[in-house]
Amino acid sequence: MMHPISLDYASTRKPSLLGIGVLVLAVILLITAAQFNHTLGQQVLELDQSIQQVKASRGLNKEAPQRQAKSSAELVAKIEEAKKLAAFLMIPWGNLFNALEGAALEDVAILSIEPDSKKRELKINAEAKNVKTMFSYMERLEASHDLVNVYLMKHEILDDMDQHPIRFMVMANWKEKP
Repeated sequence: MMHPISLDYASTRKPSLLGIGVLVLAVILLITAAQFNHTLGQQVLELDQSIQQVKASRGLNKEAPQRQAKSSAELVAKIEEAKKLAAFLMIPWGNLFNALEGAALEDVAILSIEPDSKKRELKINAEAKNVKTMFSYMERLEASHDLVNVYLMKHEILDDMDQHPIRFMVMANWKEKP
């Protein structure tokens, strides 16, 4: 006879000061690198314009405007990508994970989390054993010190699975720390 396995993915560990320090240092380095990249891009554009002026004054062939526009578009795309990465790293991951771990229940499994740094929103996809457990989980999220405006986006009862669990999506905003 097989015994059921109990899996508990919620850790009771608190983040170490060293880990938090490394994260803060990485974020600072990323922001510095993005600023340096932006400055370098501006210098490249200025040098390119100077070269074009020298070529024009000497009567040399001008660079095709299409090529210049393409390189500018590539630079803008890279800058936008760097901004998105910086925004992703600025998400208060420690606080969010603490809130999720603090709200953890035995009969709730988190399937995915999707943060939106611009709106300071966190979308949580999860499964619960029953409706009561789902609402208890939502109450625990709302009671955390890091999340506000917790509300149920959608839910469905999984009839094709044993015990008919409930798959649901919760949306919450994280508090901005001073």
